Amino acid sequence: MRDSSYKSSKHAKLQIPVQGGEKKVMKKSLSLLLALAMVFGMFASMASAADTALTTEQKLQQLVDLKILKGKPDGKPHLEDNLTRAEFATIAIAVAGVAEDTTTASAFSDVKAGEWHTGAITAANKAGFVEGVGGGLFAPKATITVQEIVKVAAAIAKLTPVEGATVDGAAAWAAPYIKAAQDAGLPVPTNYTANATRGQTIDLAYAVYQALQVKPLSDAKATVNADDTITVTGKTAGGVDSVKVAIGTAEAAAATLNADGTFTYTTAKQAVGEYKLTVTAYKGTASLASTELSAKIDGFGVSSVSVLNLKQVEVKFNKGVKKGDAEGGHAYGLGEGQDPAKSYFKLNGIAPKRASISDDQTTVTLTFDLSDARISGLKDHYANFEVSSDLKSVSGSSLSSYKKEVYITDSTKASVTGTTFEGTIAKISFSEPLKDEGVVSLNGTELPYGDFAYEAVKDAEGDVTAIKITKGLEKDASYDLDIVGATDLNDNLTDYSATLKVPNDTTNPTITSVTSNGGIVSVKFSEALAPQNADDENDADAIRATLTVDDVPQTQTEYNKDTYTLKFDLSNILGENSFKTVTFKISKFFDLVRNEGTTVTKTLTLSKDTTKPTLSSTTVSGQTVYAKFSEDLANTAPTSVKITYTATNGVVTPEKTLTDFVFKIGYDVNANANEDKSYAVLEIKDTDYVGSNEKLKAGKYTVKVAGLTDVAGNATNPSSVSLSFTVNSSTNSGSLKLGYDADDTNPVSQDPDNNNKLELHFNGELTLEQLVAKNFLINGTTIPSDSKIEFITNRKTVVITLPEGTIKTTGKRTIKVANLVDADGNTLSGTSGDISKTIELKENVAPKAKSATLLSDTQLKVTFSEDVTTASDDLAASGVEVYINGNKADSANYELVSTGNSDVVIQSTAGSVFKTSQQIVIKFVSADYLIQDKNGNTVKVDTEIPVK
Repeated sequence: MRDSSYKSSKHAKLQIPVQGGEKKVMKKSLSLLLALAMVFGMFASMASAADTALTTEQKLQQLVDLKILKGKPDGKPHLEDNLTRAEFATIAIAVAGVAEDTTTASAFSDVKAGEWHTGAITAANKAGFVEGVGGGLFAPKATITVQEIVKVAAAIAKLTPVEGATVDGAAAWAAPYIKAAQDAGLPVPTNYTANATRGQTIDLAYAVYQALQVKPLSDAKATVNADDTITVTGKTAGGVDSVKVAIGTAEAAAATLNADGTFTYTTAKQAVGEYKLTVTAYKGTASLASTELSAKIDGFGVSSVSVLNLKQVEVKFNKGVKKGDAEGGHAYGLGEGQDPAKSYFKLNGIAPKRASISDDQTTVTLTFDLSDARISGLKDHYANFEVSSDLKSVSGSSLSSYKKEVYITDSTKASVTGTTFEGTIAKISFSEPLKDEGVVSLNGTELPYGDFAYEAVKDAEGDVTAIKITKGLEKDASYDLDIVGATDLNDNLTDYSATLKVPNDTTNPTITSVTSNGGIVSVKFSEALAPQNADDENDADAIRATLTVDDVPQTQTEYNKDTYTLKFDLSNILGENSFKTVTFKISKFFDLVRNEGTTVTKTLTLSKDTTKPTLSSTTVSGQTVYAKFSEDLANTAPTSVKITYTATNGVVTPEKTLTDFVFKIGYDVNANANEDKSYAVLEIKDTDYVGSNEKLKAGKYTVKVAGLTDVAGNATNPSSVSLSFTVNSSTNSGSLKLGYDADDTNPVSQDPDNNNKLELHFNGELTLEQLVAKNFLINGTTIPSDSKIEFITNRKTVVITLPEGTIKTTGKRTIKVANLVDADGNTLSGTSGDISKTIELKENVAPKAKSATLLSDTQLKVTFSEDVTTASDDLAASGVEVYINGNKADSANYELVSTGNSDVVIQSTAGSVFKTSQQIVIKFVSADYLIQDKNGNTVKVDTEIPVK
């Protein structure tokens, strides 16, 4: 068979794309083949496993079982038979996953319709795997050589031929493909020019098919996080050694590739919008696979509002809400001593008493004070519920303000949501607050009785949220529980019956870790600990374990019930030493069912804490600065606070010592009653820096705080810490609005000298990318796509030039903006009046010359589409030109005469000039005093009309 029966290397499109799109030459072919190691990297193990574990006949049977191949009609393998070209075409498309083509007419005269091999040969030919032998023939019954089947196997596997390669015993045209297949680990026979047998072909086909099942990149997905970052995850296989992720056209960044082949990558915070992310798997520098993902960052908004009962409202958001009680956080303005006017949540203008947030931070539950007659009086009435635009998401985005009418009622009776156990203490929780838990019975007897007792768990208003059976239960025992007459706040009654099965906890508590920080030793346990003295169960400071050094008990300083961690102070043992190795015993610790842990002996080196705390981050909220340090700080006041301020206009207020401020160590960043002592909180009160809105003025700040130390007494590094930050004019505005500020009485206007132009003012700076037509609407319709939108003076001022004719008639229209986010990430206000303005717009339809008529030998009349006026009788000044037989007439010999209606007369001042035999054309060109209509729209320039 001739070499031309298969595509030569210059025709085979087998190049693997590499970074940059260039093709590697011979000396770089190894790096390209490494790219295919991902697909065939499994060959080393697969070939050895397949070759030793499976015979060729077994491989054939597997391919038949998988319905890849059909086998011979007699059911025998015929492995020693020479392979025909028709048989090979059938195997090639089956392994490549290409379907037979029975609809396209055969390209070969010796391949007839209806023959068993016709569909396979046609498909293989179209796929580029095989060609004819010349003369319009295919020769389906002819044999095929080993080097020919290897070439096609390389094509199916998408291997790049090794240019310039030579292989002893192989033809020059085949060597590049044979070398590529060998380097990739394919089982290549060495009798290259001999006829290929079915057995050799099956071995090669099996290896290629198995390798093609390996996907270098799979299960890739993009997830939008609560903080507006995007996390990309997925799986790799077969030797991928790096994964990169690109957002849009930005440069790709490396993902974290784990040992199990999974990968993850998290972007920086993204603005609101839709994003395309390209994920690419590499082997070395070669790209093996790529996929495109999409992600959408939504603006921060309310998803739903539900009335849970007479005093609670649940608000769900489309993304996580900022935690904490600082401005922007969900609990801001709530609680004892705080200004309710600052609350982000209002029910008929009344702030809630408290707020709680779900673990995923998307749901806030508000509790209002039913003792307030204004709240209790809302029962069975509609009330206005609102959420302020000043509320922030986890990522710092402002909320589109929200208002909704809600009906305050509760017709659903309470239910039991679950039972949990702490040792032998059972807690039964209710779906809503109760005014009365009703009658609680165990085994048919009302509590309390005998050794059994229970207590009601109440919220801050004294309403019951759960009951705890605190005494009498035994582990691994069952009890019949009945609750009768539980009454919610709207007098709905609930009965509940269930079997309490107390767990049989026989597992002893263990110590999971022991660490030290200076002289403080932290011991973490596997589960919650009970006090050593069972009678001290309600004492938060009760001793829960004994730590002894040389049989001397050390002081227990703290127990964290959430992390099961005890802290002991061994500072007296460390003393003035820089370090000291100490052996101690930990004993007498019990879990909640009094299982006692085994005494443990530990040896630990205590090291004196000499590390100076450093500044980790600085954030600003309102007039308060939050400085986070690398470790907990001592609760001491700074020795000095100095401030330098540069206003937005560039005026610098020189450094001065700040005296009007409030300072403290610790910030309840998660609003969970646990203050993080690594925060220093500075509330600035000096009116040189704080505006009337109780927020820092816009500009750049440097605040130097001196005298802070960690709990070991180490001063900060440096000793005077500089807190540098910028407050933007819109950072504290909460949302983007039309109008520079509250004093801007004309935030949207039409240019009095050009009806095509609209000018819009904003309180925050926009970006160039947002100046697109879809973001601006007139009466609810997007402005024309060919409108010109640009900044003037600054990025807070936008001018829109509408196409002529956009505004057909004069009248009031509403100009509205949408989808905008300012440069600081603030989204548009949810208040309609903040993002839309109704003004009177003059029509911008240019008057058009409809006809021109010769009135006499000295006069021409031009009739326009509407009444027009002339500001000058001078033709040149008015932009009117007269052409007679193609020659421009001298405008000094003519004047314009306005008729007060839609006609304008051109009068010759040089006597008789016009004749009916002349070709006369009137042209309108740019000038200072164009003809205009009553609304100031000027005639369109660069237009003309013939005189008839």
